[in-house]
Amino acid sequence: MIKHIVMWKLKEDVAKESLLKFKALLEAMQDKVEGLQTLEVGVNVVPLDAACDLVLYSEFDSMEALDRYQNHRDHLKIKPAAKACVLYRSQVDYVVD
Repeated sequence: MIKHIVMWKLKEDVAKESLLKFKALLEAMQDKVEGLQTLEVGVNVVPLDAACDLVLYSEFDSMEALDRYQNHRDHLKIKPAAKACVLYRSQVDYVVD
């Protein structure tokens, strides 16, 4: 199993509606990719300077499934929306036996 975790810090001027739209776009990927087992998107509730604003936690059957997700046409459509509101992004992918 591959765990794929992404965290985003949004630009200060991003409206809550844009954050929720971004969240909904990510959540819509749940049933679109073979091998995607779990997808969870959370909005930060503790406003610390070091905190990110949005997190994606997902689990995939294999690296191939993660690759299908990364290259899925609907996932690729999310990227321009993300670029418009994201200050920075962090990602971790790791194998769980």
